[in-house]
Amino acid sequence: MGLLEKAQENEEEFLSNKRKKQRTAKRYQDDQSPIETYRIISYEKTIEQQRSLLEKARQQQMQSGETSQSSPTLGLEQQTTQASTGVILEFQNKKIEIIEEQTGFGWKKQGTKRIIYDHTNHEFIFEVIEPQIKDEEKQTKDEISHLFKMLADINTFDITYEEKEKFLEETIEHIISDNHIYVDEASKDTIFYYIFRDFLGYGRIDILMHDDGIEDISCVGPDTPIFIHHRKYEAIETNIHFGSEPELNAFLVRLCQISGKQISIFAPIVDGKLPDGSRLQATLARTVTKGSTFTIRKFKEIPLTPIDLIEYKSMSTEMAAYFWMAIEDGASILFCGGTASGKTTALNALMLFIPSSHKIISIEDTREVNIPHKNWIAGTTRKGFAASDANKTGKDIDMFDLIRAALRQRPRVIIVGEVRGKEAYSLFQAMATGHTAYATVHASTIHTLIQRLENPPIELPRALLTSLDVIVFQNAVDIGGKMVRRMTSVTEIIKLDTDTNQLIFMAPYTWLSKTDDNFESAGSSKILNRIKQQNDWTDEQLIQELNNRILVLEWMRRKKIKSYKKFGSIIEEYKKFPERILERVARDAEE
Repeated sequence: MGLLEKAQENEEEFLSNKRKKQRTAKRYQDDQSPIETYRIISYEKTIEQQRSLLEKARQQQMQSGETSQSSPTLGLEQQTTQASTGVILEFQNKKIEIIEEQTGFGWKKQGTKRIIYDHTNHEFIFEVIEPQIKDEEKQTKDEISHLFKMLADINTFDITYEEKEKFLEETIEHIISDNHIYVDEASKDTIFYYIFRDFLGYGRIDILMHDDGIEDISCVGPDTPIFIHHRKYEAIETNIHFGSEPELNAFLVRLCQISGKQISIFAPIVDGKLPDGSRLQATLARTVTKGSTFTIRKFKEIPLTPIDLIEYKSMSTEMAAYFWMAIEDGASILFCGGTASGKTTALNALMLFIPSSHKIISIEDTREVNIPHKNWIAGTTRKGFAASDANKTGKDIDMFDLIRAALRQRPRVIIVGEVRGKEAYSLFQAMATGHTAYATVHASTIHTLIQRLENPPIELPRALLTSLDVIVFQNAVDIGGKMVRRMTSVTEIIKLDTDTNQLIFMAPYTWLSKTDDNFESAGSSKILNRIKQQNDWTDEQLIQELNNRILVLEWMRRKKIKSYKKFGSIIEEYKKFPERILERVARDAEE
């Protein structure tokens, strides 16, 4: 008997034994016993997932007769609606309150996410509530998944999510029918939920990935809760964790694969980009870290615009009008700040002011820049197997290679995701030869920036720094107990003093302080003076043009124009027909 026949016989025997077990299995009842922990334990280890902390508190209230006298027969679903109004429940000497609740995640919208507040420990908790899967359902789900992996053969790169969903559903139905797998109608939705979550979603963190309020998702190892950074509530612990190291490792390998990378003992550190645009950083267990870890930095699928930055008070409307004129004039800008200070967000938003006719080349390690311009080449680096630059081969393509190639393509604008090495020299040389460049760099003050640029590994001569026009400092500051992003300083480089070898700066805009959360204008700007001279304007004409752009930006803010494509089209129309846009603004103001 050949190997193929043996494999087929073993598969048939496996399916036959499985069906016998399912036919003789007793119908099971829901386990109503209370479970003390509220973490989602791996369903590979337990029969049913745990109830949320809030649900257990409600159940305890109903059992002890502590429900409201005005509605003594209030059910769980009704309580869920009422809890959103601020009802505080008690559980094991803890007072907990639901803050946010959203349903409709996953197959048949069975998943739910909640943010609750523990009034006893004074902390927020992010709860993911998924349908409870029982032992027999788990076995059926594993069997269907195993057969799907064996039978499915389709290229998923060129089809939409809806097409993937339809194909998966039809294939599962065929597998169940062809292999005579018994699936109880009451269990079907639960089984389908986990199959769709694991094959089309992101497994355990799928609901987290679909929550727009989450900025970062962090896992530091198995048996440890996953932490998130929420836009509104900052760092929060979740009730999700991976129950074993093999489970986390398998999940990590899949994350890297869907981002187009491979993780292994040979290459235990991976930086990648997930299909939704989020940035992935992963490390493999027992190589560089004790346990496998990953951090996902989520980015909005729809990029922010300058209108959003104005709404968030990251900058003022006058500052946005200043950047509009500076970028249209071809000023080179460097965005500086610490980690998670909003550098890339500000860069991406302000790039919408680039005229659509300009040829743009972006260079990044991980794709983050997203602009509506048609004449745009997006380049990303590629890592080979070289351990050093001396051993670099054609398989290793770094930022220096991409910038050198970009300069041969006659770009009008070069965007670099982050400057950190020898590519800075080529970038500043490009600025010196007339190219407009935009980039980000980690530096919190002007002195820190100069030290980074002048010392290894960048090592730029100070005279070359005068090729840069504007330096924007972006910082995360604590205002009223909440972390917000602010452009703390907009600095222009005037010249290099040849006598003292010191750079001379001017700050046309500065952020005042935490107590006075506003921006102050110095009333003078080298960039605006240059624009005035190029257009042969008077001071009054320059101020009028700046005010006109402020009016347009305020009009877009009132009209809530936040689509980056719509915003870009208005900016382009203003460049060609400013009177037409100003007439629309004046007409809407009269109405």
